[in-house]
Amino acid sequence: MTSTEKIAQWMLDEFNKHGRLTQSIAAHRIRVLFGDSHVYRNKNRNWAIQKPILDDFRRLTGNGVVWSRSNQSWRSRRPTDPLGTRMVK
Repeated sequence: MTSTEKIAQWMLDEFNKHGRLTQSIAAHRIRVLFGDSHVYRNKNRNWAIQKPILDDFRRLTGNGVVWSRSNQSWRSRRPTDPLGTRMVK
């Protein structure tokens, strides 16, 4: 398993444990547990997670998890969420 896959699996474990996963908390914990090379500062100067890790996380979660842009977190898909999209407001 590559380091990005390990981190994505950690993210999934945290998501399953708490029922959601906030980007700021995840990025902070990834920095502490796995190192700075897996995160970066986005255009708003907030810590964000490198794209290869997010790609692996998406593969692990399938269609059951969506990104909530307004809350900057991942949550379980609701029946009211549009099908075929991985991002909601």
